[in-house]
Amino acid sequence: MPVAVKKHSLELLDKNQQSYCDLVSFFQNPDISIHVKEKKASSFLRHEIQIMNSDTVEFPSNITKIQDWIKNNNKMQCLEYQSYLERRKNGAGREYFKNIGQAFEFLVKVAPVKKADGSWLYSMVHYWNDPVFRDLIQIYVEELGLGIAKANHVCVFDDLILDLGLEHFVLDLEDEYYHQPAIQLALAYAPPEFIPEIIGFNLAYEQLPLHLLITNYELNELGIDSHYFNLHITIDNMDNGHSHLSVKAFEKIYSKFRDKNSFIDKIKIGFALNDKGLSSRQILKNLNLDALVLKILKRKAILGNLIHSHKCILNDKAVNEWLSTPESVEEFVEILIDKKWINLNQDPEQSRFWKLISHAEGKMYGVFNSTEKQIIYDWIAGDLIQRAGFKRQKIALVNKNHQDFAFSFLLNEELEQIQHQIAETGNLALKMNKLLPYLAPHSHHSETGLWCTQRFVDFLFPFLSDKK
Repeated sequence: MPVAVKKHSLELLDKNQQSYCDLVSFFQNPDISIHVKEKKASSFLRHEIQIMNSDTVEFPSNITKIQDWIKNNNKMQCLEYQSYLERRKNGAGREYFKNIGQAFEFLVKVAPVKKADGSWLYSMVHYWNDPVFRDLIQIYVEELGLGIAKANHVCVFDDLILDLGLEHFVLDLEDEYYHQPAIQLALAYAPPEFIPEIIGFNLAYEQLPLHLLITNYELNELGIDSHYFNLHITIDNMDNGHSHLSVKAFEKIYSKFRDKNSFIDKIKIGFALNDKGLSSRQILKNLNLDALVLKILKRKAILGNLIHSHKCILNDKAVNEWLSTPESVEEFVEILIDKKWINLNQDPEQSRFWKLISHAEGKMYGVFNSTEKQIIYDWIAGDLIQRAGFKRQKIALVNKNHQDFAFSFLLNEELEQIQHQIAETGNLALKMNKLLPYLAPHSHHSETGLWCTQRFVDFLFPFLSDKK
């Protein structure tokens, strides 16, 4: 790791104000020790809690009723989902995604939090020898897919983003999308005094939300692989899934605490931390293809502002001039709409701009990849896609099939080393301590991390090994 980069990461420890994206990078940095991360996690969480009002958190006053309360919430979500299905059956349109472009935008904007999926429970694995934490650890290793890439939640979501060609869009997100993952990763490295907050956060996160059910349905309807979202519907169930295990863990650990009132107060704080940052519901309400298309065009303008012909003049300026600054690109798009080069809410084939970028004979053919073209197509078509009789175009994406054909020709010395160490170590505690660093949020979805997760499961949850 470059010295300058490491120095920048460590400087975050002393900064009172830092971006959430920087915090995520800090916690995901493999070159920073757990001790240093724990110190940062503690100060960051204390600040987040200090500026938060947890008094408004909906939580059962009677702790013995928590399981019934969660079951009732679950039932209410399912009833609302049935109402949604009935509306769709009666001819109503999609309620989240008007088109594929909007679905792409949603997946991009939830990517930072999905890449931290389950991370808040990492701190629990250090208590592997204490049975009271076993339920929480089981949830964590199941989030890790028991060490199988096709079931590891981060691997599954990364594969989806790569298959759809959305990885570059994630790099261009605003800082607000990193607030919630920063909290999750801070909980991953939180010291022991934050155990109740972690339990409360987990209780909130393992609830079945309506938006998850509808998202799963509409993505599948649009022809987008919804496996990641379906995983969370099946594995988080209240009967024997993560929601059930979360309640069991809460009850066990609650019984061990002497100061019950303090414990519940901290549980509520953890529960409330779940609502910090942008939620999926908020992201869904604020989908804006206009802004996403502008981002695409501004990125292309950086490369294209010197190569257009000076013969094409629009409003007394050559195309190269219009593309010279990000601000002028936005005005240029308005001019293209005004000059009817782009006809919004109409068949894109009636737009000159679409023909230029999508037809083989078009002068801009090949400038935009298939993912970008799908977003632009849906932006131009707009509300027309919802109308009966309009046959929308689905741009064929390049299927990378990276999962099926992935193979490294480079020797994984790190994996060979840990395999040798585990084989040579007879003591279970030593084996586990060697495995734990590779179960960390930055590592568990790597080749070494997946192997270490499998061994951890074999040692601690042999009954889960059959599921692999």
